Amino acid sequence: MKFNAQENPSLSRKSTDKRRQIVKNRRYYIALSLAALCTSAPLASHAQSMPLRVIVPYSAGGTADVIARMLTDGLKEHTGRLAIVENKPGAGGRIALSALKNSQGDGAAVVFAFNGVLVNSIVFQNAKEFRFKEDFVGLAQVGTMPAALAVSYGHKAHNVKEFILTRKQEGDLVYGNMGPGSLTHLAGLRFATATRLKPNPIGYQGGAPMANDLMGGQLDAGIDTASDFVERHKGKKLKVLGVFGHKRFPLLSDVPTMAEQGISNVEAELWLGFLGSSRASAAFNARFQDAIQKTLANPSVREKISKIIEVEYKGATDFSNVMASDFATWTPLIINSGLVQN
Repeated sequence: MKFNAQENPSLSRKSTDKRRQIVKNRRYYIALSLAALCTSAPLASHAQSMPLRVIVPYSAGGTADVIARMLTDGLKEHTGRLAIVENKPGAGGRIALSALKNSQGDGAAVVFAFNGVLVNSIVFQNAKEFRFKEDFVGLAQVGTMPAALAVSYGHKAHNVKEFILTRKQEGDLVYGNMGPGSLTHLAGLRFATATRLKPNPIGYQGGAPMANDLMGGQLDAGIDTASDFVERHKGKKLKVLGVFGHKRFPLLSDVPTMAEQGISNVEAELWLGFLGSSRASAAFNARFQDAIQKTLANPSVREKISKIIEVEYKGATDFSNVMASDFATWTPLIINSGLVQN
């Protein structure tokens, strides 16, 4: 029996409606499939298209800022993303860390800083805006440099033992440093404990004014990062008596460590590395670490950075161990010295 649509218009309408419904269903499922494809990895693709914010907690022109800019080309080459340095100084690094914590998206930002930001987080451990151990992860260490003890070039002490003797004869351990809670401040407190001297720290806003007072004889001694003393030491404007490292600093190879001079367990080394958000994915963290390692393997980049600090790469696991050691070392000293703030 043949079907004639003209003879039965109601069946014709039903057939047309059915075809329309099929087409409608197909369109719906196609749209649904496209939506699923779009939402399967939108954060990753969106993050990859955005510039990577490299937040530096210091002013432009400082050591961390200069090295961060040396690394940005390599980050772009090995991640496929433009890397932009943002300077957010102030509050001992807490402004930069807060910016990282509040950053939007997977791998939207990282912080490039010295371990002073970790030390400062211990000093302000009751601050409400973040918890260092819970909010941040170590991504990669780039290098290290020790703190160092320096005096004026005309100072009668020529080594650490002679310096200790003069202080025991003349009075307290008066030393300049980079301010309360800084690693250079803590290094002096640890040195004073080991040598049984009474510490009298004097905080400065920067290495330059402290060095000027040292060279002018207005300050008996100063503790700063070893790299800040290099040119003045080589130019015989002041004397670096000892470094607080586990080994000699390559840029001051003629200066022995404290341990070599009989003062043990006073090491104070600054690391420089990248911190990430604890919300970032494992995939981003792995790509980022790989990019930093490959960038540091570039002879040209490595040579430039090694003129400022000692290049020493550590991945996430080893870098996390370094930070855990810092917490174990400095927390008791900070608490016992009364530096902890609510």
